[in-house]
Amino acid sequence: MSELTVSQALGAWVDDFDLDSVPASAREAARKTLVNTVGTAIGAYGLDDAGLAVDAVTAEGISGPSTVLAGGEKLPAMQAVYLNGILTCNLGQEETHITSGTHPAETTIPVVLSLAERLGSTGPEVLAAILVGIEVTVRVASMDLTPAVKFDNCEAPAVYGTTGAAAAAAKLARLDRAGIVNAIGLGANLAAGLSEPVKFGSTEYHFTVGASPMHGLMAYELARQGGVAADTVFEGDGGFYQLFGAADRADLAEHDCVADVMETLGEVWEIEELIYKPYPVNFFNQSPIDGAAGIRSRNGLTAEDVKSVRLEIGELAAASGGPNRQPYSSRGGVLGATGYCVASMLARGAVGLRETTDYEASDILGILDKTEIVPVEGLMTARIKVETSSGDVYEFDHDEDGRDYRLDMGEIEEIAREAAANVLSDEEADRLVGALSAVEGTEDFAEIMKLTVKG
Repeated sequence: MSELTVSQALGAWVDDFDLDSVPASAREAARKTLVNTVGTAIGAYGLDDAGLAVDAVTAEGISGPSTVLAGGEKLPAMQAVYLNGILTCNLGQEETHITSGTHPAETTIPVVLSLAERLGSTGPEVLAAILVGIEVTVRVASMDLTPAVKFDNCEAPAVYGTTGAAAAAAKLARLDRAGIVNAIGLGANLAAGLSEPVKFGSTEYHFTVGASPMHGLMAYELARQGGVAADTVFEGDGGFYQLFGAADRADLAEHDCVADVMETLGEVWEIEELIYKPYPVNFFNQSPIDGAAGIRSRNGLTAEDVKSVRLEIGELAAASGGPNRQPYSSRGGVLGATGYCVASMLARGAVGLRETTDYEASDILGILDKTEIVPVEGLMTARIKVETSSGDVYEFDHDEDGRDYRLDMGEIEEIAREAAANVLSDEEADRLVGALSAVEGTEDFAEIMKLTVKG
């Protein structure tokens, strides 16, 4: 068994982390996720949950030094990080790390933005903090005794993301090793999030995910002031893994959690495995939407041509709202509804902000009424069979026809521009995306934060 605990080993790695030792491909991946996260967060400004949160946080009229994306409100750091955290997950177009079941950038980047603005951090310092936060989140969430799919236990992005957010803040602010260890441990203590909203089709997980970077910032601030956390906060009998990972205490006592978590940290860069979303819905719906798009475009179909649809969905989609049908009470209810997403593409040739807010539309729901949704054990993605009124049958199988969603920078920049253009002018969106893409040359990140606000 390792001599260090999980938090101590992670803290040592974060303390020793040096951007110069990171391969160019991982630094490029960090730039990509920064561009995607900020662009899609700005695109969420004005959506229902984001607006509700802005109203709640600004009700007392307290101001501060930290910028809220898009709206430009100036708030104390905790409030700004909370609102920016809500924005990063509200549009539904955040990045995803599939094997850990997390969205590690959406929970890391809001705390980095606010702290970098306050500290006047350089671009390389920002990239280092992003890399630290994402890698810590993923490794904590990938320990062998934790289930791959965590929805039965917690809202994984929020819960596991808090530890990475704390690590990112501690690194960016240059805490010493003991401070970093305590920040990570305090982050584990502050983690929270229930998964029932994802299964039910409601949207309160937006507020939980938004709290994750805020709790990361809180953990850093407490550690900076001398706050301490138990060394065994992750693997102990009353610790993080037995609660959120549902790990058996006896198994934890016998398992070398440190070796497990640290095995490939800093050698295999998980940030390079992030996938991105062409459509603003849950990640497991990207492939079936693309499949429906191909069926529609290749064969010149319209909504009137569709007689029936058989949609086979994988286990993750089945457990996460994929089979959900109308009536929908909010936009959040359709983000995970695979049948709705496929019906939208078949009906309109699009799944965007307009389609996901038009969830009572008769053309989309008409095709959904004709759709048989079948969960298939062992299936990872989706299969689609469309029969037309003329008797033709068209099919999609991701294993044969799917694409790789580890998109390149050009594709990410286009997603960010399109999303940000919901709020910013085209010129403002272009300027912001360009600055984020070239972040390594930035001497003061506060200058980039000025570009995130609509004119």
